[in-house]
Amino acid sequence: MASELPNRLLSHNEGHFFVFDPRPYGVTEFDIISYHWGDTVDPYECRDVEGVTWTLVINPKKLNDIKRWMIASGVRYLWADCVCINQGNEEEKAVEISRMYEYYKSAKQCHILLDMVEVWNPQEIVEDLSFIDNIIYQMRGFTMAAQAGLTKDLTDYLAVWGTQKEWVFGIDRATVWAAAIEPGLLNCYSTCIRRVQSVFANAYFTRVWTFQEMLLGRNIIMWGINEQIKSIGLLETWMDFVHGSTYKLQSWIEMSRVSTDASVEAVLMAIMEDNITLKALRTHVRGIISAKTDIISGGSWWWVDNHRGISNVFSTISMVPRRCTNKADIFRGLVGVFSGLFTSEEIKTELTSDIDKASFAFFRQLSIKTGRAWTKLAISSGKRGEWDWIPVVADYPELTTTDIFSAVVKLGVLIKGQPLVKAQAITGIEGNPRKYMDIKLSRASPENEAFHFNFQGCNCGKKIKTGKFSSEPIPTNTAPRTVVRDETGRILVQCATLLGWVLDPDCNIIEYRRRLLSKLQPYWRHTDPNTKPPKWIDRCASGSFCESPHYHYFRSHNMSMHYTMPDITGCGSRLHNETTKNISCEIRVNCGCTIKAPFSLIFDAITSIAGSSIGDMAALDQENRIVLQDGLGLVQVGDLGKSFSLVAFGGDSYANASYASICRSKKMDQPAIPMKPWPRGRALVRAEFEHNKMRDYGYVETGGSGNLLICRNNPMDDYRIVGVCIDEFFLSKKGIKTVKVQ
Repeated sequence: MASELPNRLLSHNEGHFFVFDPRPYGVTEFDIISYHWGDTVDPYECRDVEGVTWTLVINPKKLNDIKRWMIASGVRYLWADCVCINQGNEEEKAVEISRMYEYYKSAKQCHILLDMVEVWNPQEIVEDLSFIDNIIYQMRGFTMAAQAGLTKDLTDYLAVWGTQKEWVFGIDRATVWAAAIEPGLLNCYSTCIRRVQSVFANAYFTRVWTFQEMLLGRNIIMWGINEQIKSIGLLETWMDFVHGSTYKLQSWIEMSRVSTDASVEAVLMAIMEDNITLKALRTHVRGIISAKTDIISGGSWWWVDNHRGISNVFSTISMVPRRCTNKADIFRGLVGVFSGLFTSEEIKTELTSDIDKASFAFFRQLSIKTGRAWTKLAISSGKRGEWDWIPVVADYPELTTTDIFSAVVKLGVLIKGQPLVKAQAITGIEGNPRKYMDIKLSRASPENEAFHFNFQGCNCGKKIKTGKFSSEPIPTNTAPRTVVRDETGRILVQCATLLGWVLDPDCNIIEYRRRLLSKLQPYWRHTDPNTKPPKWIDRCASGSFCESPHYHYFRSHNMSMHYTMPDITGCGSRLHNETTKNISCEIRVNCGCTIKAPFSLIFDAITSIAGSSIGDMAALDQENRIVLQDGLGLVQVGDLGKSFSLVAFGGDSYANASYASICRSKKMDQPAIPMKPWPRGRALVRAEFEHNKMRDYGYVETGGSGNLLICRNNPMDDYRIVGVCIDEFFLSKKGIKTVKVQ
């Protein structure tokens, strides 16, 4: 046991704290703590912890909180990295990082310390949700307690929640009364939900190192701390309970009335939005728990033969992008999870702040030691030589999050002793890839920092035929228009409809915009909650030109709009996060149409096409391991200033240009019927991609994560990754075969 003890532990005796080497003193047990450092401070000498002979950078208040917690919890011996590692000694840090798994495995208990504004008892949530469940069961067909014949104790308790406690439900109390729904029940429910959400909003859940510590820690207890210190239990003990309550509450409201009016729909929409958030949180928690099970039961080398577990770790850490102060920590912060992957010397020399070098070293080492080739669902730059399937990660000052692990996939089996991969692929794709659309990423300009959408049809400014010998100019609408709160939903539906006609013109446009806006999940400020009913996507289209547009009369190439939507406060889509929210995309179609919009809207739109191989988040197996396939990994913040192209193997790449001419030459009351087949068999490649006549194309299915486009120049060459398939299926001549990927 002594060999597994850390070199230093923090201890205390009658209020006196000291750091010491536990091995000579017969210490056999210790606890370990996981916490968010917060903002560091200038190095200072620590005078109140004996044995710390080096300078510290941890905020003295944070260190004091740890000491207060040790006394309150009765923990005698503790490993805390802020004082047990000399953070200024790079050699010592590299050695300690390589022993993270060992420390967390050996600790008697792991404690997570959360800074909280309000420290609450999770048992209260369990009791309140049980109360809600009981009330819903007893009220059955009634929506007000006074009608349901409840006991006086229950009605009194509901009255306290409805009139005396702080009102936190997302809809004002007057609207709830107007909907004839028991306000106390909704307020009690909403208080529970907000407390759950506040835990995940804690800074602790935004860091790389804390993710590793959550996975490695055994017998975890969570503590909330402010002026008080209190145990708040385990997330997994009540997450499913909370999520189930949203379904019960929604069903009770819907089943207890024959019809719903506007106020009822406003209440239902608030509950549905909570349900969306909780569903994502529950998936995240389940991914963490599943990873913990794999690691604890599999031992330090669990990752060598558990490829599903590896996928789950990468999906879970990127599901909520986590930050670190030092770029090197993006990879160093996972070394404990992949114990034995790097030696302390390799950590120091290879996992540096050169993000591309670190990425290459990490995925090459992981591939060699597992015998499986690990890559990303991303476009290869062709700069790796023999290791070309390990993607280049473009460096960028703001790249300090775990977005780098989005869409990590298993390509195939590594050929022993060679940098080559054996993969099962669909080969001999019919047709040749022809570019028809370009996408460029840039930083949003100051005027476009708000959510924006600028569409210019290629016919705008030209003339449209209005009679046998007459024509008139097509409006350009270049002046930006600010969309105010309550009209946001209607404008979003218009934008989604236009995106559908440009990106997937052969689709069912109503189903397309439902997929797109359901994935985007936009949140916006409104003055009246009735403007966002539960089925707002369809309701906001009702009565407008895009309600049910006819294929031959929706002249998208003749249209233009320029909107700024400052009241959109965020999106539920993972594609809209701190890293991507200030990225703007510009699409140029070969007919001349242009679209400028936020990254999240454009890439959710691309992955919403019918039959897409990417765009959803799915559970991988019955053990709740998850795999993300939402498209976030296709391009990243480091790709700012770069361009990408959509190519099509089937259809006609100039169908848009042909149809634009038809739209311009036909009068508005005449149908514009496309004469060429729309592009199909679509894939995303780099803008510099070029096809030559000798090339042979195929694609590798990565097990639910999306498909990688591969090609070779002649039958004697190995394949290379050149892009990502947008469509799931391509016509092929040869079918499935084993190929070599370089």
